[in-house]
Amino acid sequence: MTSMVTDEQARQLAKSFNGRIALNEPMKKYTSFQIGGPADMLVQPRDLQSLSVVLRWAWNEGLPLFVLGNGTNLLVADEGIRGVVVRIGPGLDSVSFDGERVRAMAGVSMPALARACAERGLAGLEWAVGIPGSLGGAMAMNAGAYSHTVGDFTREVTTMLLDGSISVKSCEEMQFAQRSSRLSHGDLIACEAVLVLEPGDPESIRCQMSEYMEDRRIKQPLHLPSAGCVFQNPSGRGAGRYIDGAGLKGLRVGGAEISRVHANFIVNVGDATARDVLILMNVARRTVYEKFGVELVPEIRVVGG
Repeated sequence: MTSMVTDEQARQLAKSFNGRIALNEPMKKYTSFQIGGPADMLVQPRDLQSLSVVLRWAWNEGLPLFVLGNGTNLLVADEGIRGVVVRIGPGLDSVSFDGERVRAMAGVSMPALARACAERGLAGLEWAVGIPGSLGGAMAMNAGAYSHTVGDFTREVTTMLLDGSISVKSCEEMQFAQRSSRLSHGDLIACEAVLVLEPGDPESIRCQMSEYMEDRRIKQPLHLPSAGCVFQNPSGRGAGRYIDGAGLKGLRVGGAEISRVHANFIVNVGDATARDVLILMNVARRTVYEKFGVELVPEIRVVGG
């Protein structure tokens, strides 16, 4: 597939951009699934100014743009992603504290943020220690676990429009909902957020975090690459129970398998392709609907192609 980004365009961007620029970069290096074809261009800005620069540049060049965090809850097509992928990570991952208020940039990982808060004796994000994504990605899908979501603790979010301009959104304006938020629309990028937590005992907080991690180790296939839960949980019952009830645990296509540990996980057991995963997803959706009359809704995002 022909690249939409030329070498000359990359050279022009490099003149005013602080960060890494890579052409035809394999996306499997940046996703927890370890699956995905090449991005025409992948850029990693090291500061907000460079993020603004690359957004304005892509806008002016008329190039499609996709924003990437830690690459969790994501399946990238085998054909890759056309246009520009902006990875929010190192340089955009600082955390600062003012009493119970936490100001964190979008590139910080959720486990790192949870542990930093625990060290300060701030409670509320213990559940986040097992969420492998970045804060920006977590806010985009209002990630959560153990009856909590990131939206429960967010007070405001500094966002950037695709033309590079800054906008601050209140918690209400963020429209946090079941696995979605205002960021889901695709016209805003999270830069940083202010969260408000509660004072707590650091040792008690760390113990709670350890219990959550142990629970995950028992119930989830953390030893193999995956994108986390594949489907949203239908009301009243987990998606994994329906898939298990349909007799699909252990079903394999190519290098992808419906996990034998947790049926709502598809794992990469060796050189899986996006096509392998999509086939398993379709089989699970069709079989569960035929057997139980329940429509499974994907939680992971499929991009590229």
